[in-house]
Amino acid sequence: MNNYAKWFSRITWLGIIVNMVFVIFSCFFPEFMLWFLKMHQPDPIIWVRTAGMLLFIISAFYIPGAIDPYRYQATAWISIFPSRAFGSTFFICAVFFFGQDKGFLSIAFVDLFFGVIEAIFLTLALRSGNAEAIAKEPVKQFS
Repeated sequence: MNNYAKWFSRITWLGIIVNMVFVIFSCFFPEFMLWFLKMHQPDPIIWVRTAGMLLFIISAFYIPGAIDPYRYQATAWISIFPSRAFGSTFFICAVFFFGQDKGFLSIAFVDLFFGVIEAIFLTLALRSGNAEAIAKEPVKQFS
């Protein structure tokens, strides 16, 4: 694995860890998380816990691409598009166009940050990987 792929993997794992912080607080301490983010508490609170569990499930799907972005290219790309890209777009639009609590911007910026960085490293990793594969191919001689 080249350096870009290693950095993609590291950043993806870091993103999973950050997501798990949201998961833990959403599932086990939803009132504290909403207070900390200055968000209104929905009734019933189960919706916050449900969102946390869904984030846990989504984050689990990032793992194959984080382990080997070459073997699991589709999973690696899906962890960026639609997951990070649409997540950040959705929450930014929810706040700025539909008047939702500004606390949702923290979620949007986390997804935006990790999505952009992961996209850059994955693109560079796959380009470098293709260049390395081409360089290793034997030269065919025509007679």
